[in-house]
Amino acid sequence: MIGLMMIYGSVWSQTAALRRAERNMKNFDFAKAAENYRIASVKSPTDLAIKEKLARAYVLMENHADAEAVYAQIVKVPGSQAVNKLYYGLELRTNGKYDEAAKAFNEYARLASSDDLRAKELSGGAERMKQLTLDAKVYTLENLASQNTPASEMGVAFYKDGIIYSSNRGIDAAVIRTDDWSGRRFYDIYAADKGKDELAKPYKLRGRHVNAKFHEGPAVVSADGKELFFTRTNYKGNGLKAGTDKTIKLKIMHADWDDNKQKWVNIKEIPLGNNDYSVGHPALSKDGKRLYFISDMPGGLGETDLYVSYRDMNNNWGPAINLGSGVNTKGRELFPYIAEDGTLYFASDGHLGLGGLDVYSATFANGAWSNTQNLGAPVNSGSDDFGYIIDEKNTSGYLISNRSGGKGDDDIYKFKKTGVTLCGTVVDAISKVTLAGGEVRLLDGDNVVATKTTNDKGEFCFAILENKNYRVTATQKDHEMNSASVSGSKTNQSIQIPLSQLGGIDVAICVKQSGKGTLVGSTVVLTNKETGEEKTCVVTADCKCRFDLSDRTDYTICATMESASQKGKYDAPCKNITTKGKVAPASLYETIEMTYLEENMVIKIDNLYYDVDKWNIRPDAALELDKLVALMNRFPAMEIELSSHTDCRGTVKANDELSSKRAKSCVEYLVAHGISARRLVAVGYGERKLVNNCACEGNVQSNCTEEEHQQNRRTEFKILKLQ
Repeated sequence: MIGLMMIYGSVWSQTAALRRAERNMKNFDFAKAAENYRIASVKSPTDLAIKEKLARAYVLMENHADAEAVYAQIVKVPGSQAVNKLYYGLELRTNGKYDEAAKAFNEYARLASSDDLRAKELSGGAERMKQLTLDAKVYTLENLASQNTPASEMGVAFYKDGIIYSSNRGIDAAVIRTDDWSGRRFYDIYAADKGKDELAKPYKLRGRHVNAKFHEGPAVVSADGKELFFTRTNYKGNGLKAGTDKTIKLKIMHADWDDNKQKWVNIKEIPLGNNDYSVGHPALSKDGKRLYFISDMPGGLGETDLYVSYRDMNNNWGPAINLGSGVNTKGRELFPYIAEDGTLYFASDGHLGLGGLDVYSATFANGAWSNTQNLGAPVNSGSDDFGYIIDEKNTSGYLISNRSGGKGDDDIYKFKKTGVTLCGTVVDAISKVTLAGGEVRLLDGDNVVATKTTNDKGEFCFAILENKNYRVTATQKDHEMNSASVSGSKTNQSIQIPLSQLGGIDVAICVKQSGKGTLVGSTVVLTNKETGEEKTCVVTADCKCRFDLSDRTDYTICATMESASQKGKYDAPCKNITTKGKVAPASLYETIEMTYLEENMVIKIDNLYYDVDKWNIRPDAALELDKLVALMNRFPAMEIELSSHTDCRGTVKANDELSSKRAKSCVEYLVAHGISARRLVAVGYGERKLVNNCACEGNVQSNCTEEEHQQNRRTEFKILKLQ
């Protein structure tokens, strides 16, 4: 397969057979390489390096029986590297010898470094491997005979109402260029449209330079059908373009669909790599903003890792970001696919599995990819299984496999997921805050059928059989385990699993904009007053930022929010909370209300009252003015006009004088509390700026209620300068 091309080292031996084998390997002619390595090994039976190369050639030929036999010899040779135990175990696993494979993995884990995550995962897995062979009856698979040939079909993706895929079908005497690896044509991209009962006859993807001289595929088409992303062998002009190590790498190309010409045009390379490493196997998110792919670029965790690149507003792709150790291993991660529900599917030989490559799923929670799960039988087998895609309804899709009983080398299989869907949320039992990163298990009796990790919204989903009873357990850090029973049904089901805290104290904080709803995107900062330690949380639509608190401790809570306009700012005073006097388990709740400020904005000061015909500041009014003092201290460049207003009762002159005195009293209070007089302007408007129709001067009579008159008796400030 094109996705499994590897890089090989320099010549170690001087024998003619060995030199021929090295040339064969560089040309990807593994069958001839294996024969020459075998001859060299007979001539030098104690040369461990030759045996290792022979075994590797058998692996790349997918001759796992002979590969196992050679590795069985290698691991017995004194001085053999620990990694050979791993390779031996992988071949045993591929050949269905799970008990023996587990022993080899355990020996590898004992010899490997303590930070080798693959060793930790593979060790002790005999029973887990056997569980993966159990068919949960959720999937039914069918060989897609209408598309498969004796050659290789791989890299399937949805396209219009049908599919696209790559194939190296069609070998005949007229073929000039062939792949030394397979002796067949190079891979081209084919499409198959939806027919009456099955997919129609495949055709090569239209576009003069899509299917060119060498390998093309896998490929993916954007949701709107206007963009094509595909893998291509790196070449320039009439020849292949090698890296500094003399091997040919892969590139990701992009093309646009031309409605007038009815073909793909403007083929260009996406600049994610260079000539010294490969990038390939593109997978595109539905919104077209995230491109997932594989690469063997320096700095990765294994042979090939999964990466993502984000598209910016200018349609440029950002740098490659490694998806991390939650999915990537020291082995090979290949063929990513991002589903409608955000689940990442990919193939790997580095996680615990059944064969060479197995299909896995992973979810994104708490800022990282994790909860990597083997899909088990029948999706996975003892052979290579990869290229899994599933439709937006999560009910049917395709995968690639070279399992026995197929039509050719790698075949396309169509699958259907039977049964119904069980979804739910995991929440805190008291606060009802959803819990991300929780582990949820689906059990059939005592057998664990599947395991999921809750996403950022505390959600999970399982495919279950109709009319079958299950039990679901959930655990999360700092919470006790809880479970729920699910009775058999023919319809989709939804549950909620509440978890009680393990004796701790927490706080749930909501941030809202004054007069409006949740301020999504605002940031909450919780500061421990004693240690200075800070914790942050970004507010989402559920308006619940949750923090764990220490007992007998004082905290400060502050909120910030970036304004879309350079003219304005969001503001809210910080709050103090304490756990002193609180008995665990306990939950606290706080709401921070932010006010949007900008120049020329007029803001009413609530609850600022005066005695009749008086202008002195009462104690209750002082509390409101203290808030204004705090605001102006938070914005040291702020300048304001502070105005006082009356209702219509009384003469215009008297009201002007009274409002002026009240405005001046407020300004004097602010100055007395540290605000510079240069930042303040006092204005008394009297009854000249009524906010309703309650005028009563001259011959005008007012029938307004006291409450309506009260609306006009107010104190406001206008922001003259904000920053």
